[in-house]
Amino acid sequence: MKGKAKPHIVIFVEGDTDEIFFNSLISFYKANSVTEVASCEVVNLRGVARYSGKVTGKLRNEICPKAEKRSMYVKAVCCSYDTDVFEFAERPVVDWKKVKKIIHDMGIRIFHQIEVRSMIEDWLLNDLSGICNFLKIEKPNSTPGKTGFEKIQNLYKKANRVYLKGRDVSKLMPYLCFQTIRDKRKEYLSTLEDLLNVKIETMK
Repeated sequence: MKGKAKPHIVIFVEGDTDEIFFNSLISFYKANSVTEVASCEVVNLRGVARYSGKVTGKLRNEICPKAEKRSMYVKAVCCSYDTDVFEFAERPVVDWKKVKKIIHDMGIRIFHQIEVRSMIEDWLLNDLSGICNFLKIEKPNSTPGKTGFEKIQNLYKKANRVYLKGRDVSKLMPYLCFQTIRDKRKEYLSTLEDLLNVKIETMK
């Protein structure tokens, strides 16, 4: 089967904001890569703790069978997660070795963790100009707040708006320069780009 089937990449994310971001990133890759981007999908698990239990079921019951019907096979599984939850937890939130073993036991040999440091809002803030254009406010010299979430909240307050995680973030995506974000986070995205066969020049 694998000899004739095309590879398919699965990217698991922990929430709605991450799902919207990674789908937008994939669209950027497809529009800008000089090579054809591999087949892929973003799957929202709605909670980082669900990596331990839901990944197997999703792969076995939904993703792999659908891939087979399309003459594809799951070549790699990538798990994206905000690192802030892990930085302050007394016990590991997810046993990544266990997740990797489960995936390998299913015959999927490539497992990759995408660390979003420290949270997805920090990545969004890499294009501060884009956020400010969306909010129609002047770009500040500094962004007060202890976390990326607090910083974006304060930017929204300047525009008399409320920042909400989740689906509302989709309105922001068209204003962001994904080239800028990608270049600043290339360290964490390089393996994913290799798996997707993405070839994009770094902006000078």
